[in-house]
Amino acid sequence: QNWFSHVGEEHRHVREAVGVFDQSSFAKYEISGPDAASALEWICAAHVSKPPGRLTYTQLLNTRGGIEADLTVARLSEELFYIVTGTGFRTHDLAWIRDHLPENARVELKDVTEQWGTLSLMGPRARDTLSAATRADVSNAAFPFGHLREIAIAGGNVRALRITYVGELGWELHVPLAETGKVYDALMAAGAPFGIRPVGYRALESLRL
Repeated sequence: QNWFSHVGEEHRHVREAVGVFDQSSFAKYEISGPDAASALEWICAAHVSKPPGRLTYTQLLNTRGGIEADLTVARLSEELFYIVTGTGFRTHDLAWIRDHLPENARVELKDVTEQWGTLSLMGPRARDTLSAATRADVSNAAFPFGHLREIAIAGGNVRALRITYVGELGWELHVPLAETGKVYDALMAAGAPFGIRPVGYRALESLRL
């Protein structure tokens, strides 16, 4: 179609430089409490009760071993986890988690989708851009794949998740919603020397393949 070559150009740009995707439509939940870790171990296929600062890509399985949900679980602290899942599965996944938490588990499950925007910074110059936008150490040694850190960008506290839907190198930057525009502007300014540009969802779908 008439957009095909333009998507190809965006795809190539992300592979060669750096792009930013607005993925604020991701569904996001927080689960907290003394039993949060054990409850998530019960419903997640992967081992998610890792130390704070780690994140895990995992599935939730039904009694037949089929996949009910496909999501990321980030451990913010001993009793607080941040879950990110697909836009179209917000209601389904929240209900499934709520229905399958262990009985009498001391946990609180909240939908925080509207509280957080998400800017995905992707491409080989992503680290250069992020380094220019924050004082935090975002080197590979200090911030490896599969980890998360709370960092400051443009005066706001950002949950930076070193994970990617489009292939390394990149971060999902979860930003308090009211500060998303400010952080976006800061990223665009920091990434200007590296060729940063906004990139659309058709390129996202192409890149993930």
